[in-house]
Amino acid sequence: MAAHSESKALSAARSTSSAAAQPPALREHTQAPAVERPASIADRADVCLAEPNLLNSVPVLQVHPTRRCNLACAHCYTESGPGESETLPVHLLAGAVQDAAALGYGQLAVSGGEPLLYRDLPVLLAAAKAMGMITTITSNAMLATPKRLDELVPVLDGMAVSIDGRPDEHDRIRGQAGAFDKAVANLTHLRERGLPFAFIFTLTQRNADSLEFVIELAAQTGARAVQVHPLTADGRAARTLSGAVPDQLELLAGLMAAEVIGTEKGVAIQVDVLLREQIERACRPLVPQTPVRQLKDAAPVLIVGANGQVLPYTHAVHPALALGNLHQGRLNELAAQWLRSGRADRLAQACGAARDALLAQDDLLAAYWYDTVAEQTHRQEAVPLVFKPAEPAWALLRDLDVTPTMRAAAMV
Repeated sequence: MAAHSESKALSAARSTSSAAAQPPALREHTQAPAVERPASIADRADVCLAEPNLLNSVPVLQVHPTRRCNLACAHCYTESGPGESETLPVHLLAGAVQDAAALGYGQLAVSGGEPLLYRDLPVLLAAAKAMGMITTITSNAMLATPKRLDELVPVLDGMAVSIDGRPDEHDRIRGQAGAFDKAVANLTHLRERGLPFAFIFTLTQRNADSLEFVIELAAQTGARAVQVHPLTADGRAARTLSGAVPDQLELLAGLMAAEVIGTEKGVAIQVDVLLREQIERACRPLVPQTPVRQLKDAAPVLIVGANGQVLPYTHAVHPALALGNLHQGRLNELAAQWLRSGRADRLAQACGAARDALLAQDDLLAAYWYDTVAEQTHRQEAVPLVFKPAEPAWALLRDLDVTPTMRAAAMV
């Protein structure tokens, strides 16, 4: 069913990407003209972010087209690396993009593996642009060469660049000396081409004090924003970063850094956590109404893995709630079957259970919502799963004043 004749989106994509791959005439190596982008996109700081703002975002199709990567990062939840070869053919992904757009998804976010190693990346991005979608990629930026970027700029709206602290910290997580210097040096190529970029920083139990450095670097290099993303104990991180999942204190440190340093440096910050007051007030965006009528209502984020599996909401959701596999059918067919099967309603129930579980904690101040939902899906499907260590006492923090800036940075 998935191997249909070439879709309209793919046909348009091949035409667009072929034009993009032509060598630009008379372009100097150090000067590249900026591509004109619609003001509504070009002026948005959040267009480059790797993960959407949960309470204020268009639905996102997140695609991992390959597990090939030039690095084997300690925190990689897909366990990508130089020795991995799992890759999806572009015709399957272009069909999924076409279907996702028809189902109300407005952004294609490509991750990996390293997306710059996916040969057909320009074709995939062009397929999304042909459907009117915003296009972003998440990259370590080490392979962001002028030649590769020239292929992508006409069909790419923004890039999230992984920066995980000071040079020594970054290189240690990447497992390669010089990774930081190479990534930062390549930011020049992005600026020369007028390609918006942001940083994504993985927050652990030990590195909140590195946020100031990353925000300062963003200000110096012209990054549009910094996304602070809590570590999840999945994939390689479960083995290499044991005990490093951030607790509430570290999450709050991220919010405070957003308020103090982000404001001082003029850098937009998104911290991927929810405050207690947001969980209390935002019932409708967090807990889908049942029966679920549309895919995007229960799955504002839809994840396609390099093996073709389609998961709703978060990569850590229980596999029993998966939509299916693109090797077995088109996304629109998988979505219709998923809604009819009752799995959408079971996911909505897990969201409700996650909200109830968080609000039952008297000392709760902030939480990473996606992990909590994933945990509830595993409990609901009768498979025990432990995500986070026990929380410490919060006597000293219960009276913390939540400022408007902290509230704005916390995914809203």
